[in-house]
Amino acid sequence: MKENESFSSDAVKHLELIQGVVGRLANEAALIRGWALTVSAAFFGFAAQSRSWRVAAVGMLPVIAFWGLNAYYLRAERQYRCLFDRVRRRDQAVEAFSMNARKEAVDSWGRTFTAPTLALFYGFIVIVGVILIVAAIYER
Repeated sequence: MKENESFSSDAVKHLELIQGVVGRLANEAALIRGWALTVSAAFFGFAAQSRSWRVAAVGMLPVIAFWGLNAYYLRAERQYRCLFDRVRRRDQAVEAFSMNARKEAVDSWGRTFTAPTLALFYGFIVIVGVILIVAAIYER
């Protein structure tokens, strides 16, 4: 695209719609991380106080569930970012005002699950849970 070419008002509106979805997905992912930290802290705090490996093990379940949900939102956000880029580049294959980002080529769900940003955050929480489980087992 040349510098002096500008976007039509329809293209700008389309980009704004996509950016709105990206913003909402990013916000939801941040909320999920907050809930994951809160729920895991509650379970792990109780497990540490009661020295119960069972409570710590049960506390790992919501962490894994939040991790998967966060990966889902991150993958969807990446798909919409790709759609945004295609609209920005004026890709003729994208229909006007299309919000279908499912066809966008991004990492698989499994690869997104192990993305560094998620693996570091949730990995730390899982390590804390494993330490509590091992400590409670060896204490008995």
